[in-house]
Amino acid sequence: MDWRQWLDVKQYEFLLHWFMRRQRELKLAELNEPLAYDGFSLYDQLCQQMLKEAEIAYIERFSQTVAPIALTNMLHLAELELSGRPHKAPVRSVH
Repeated sequence: MDWRQWLDVKQYEFLLHWFMRRQRELKLAELNEPLAYDGFSLYDQLCQQMLKEAEIAYIERFSQTVAPIALTNMLHLAELELSGRPHKAPVRSVH
């Protein structure tokens, strides 16, 4: 997903940091359960809770709704960031 289809930079940064903070608070990375994909695991329940909370926080901040796909993708992007996914080095021009 190219987040620029749905979010500008401020909205992207807001959601990324919001999800990262909330995942730390809920200790999502510390869950030790199999991935059930049934919607009833603790992980699934916490993710659904976060998505609803993020939607409310976004509306309060930007006074507009956000595409659900943007919220889902930002939730998972925040997971990757917190797990230590290597960052791409910025492209620098050599003069």
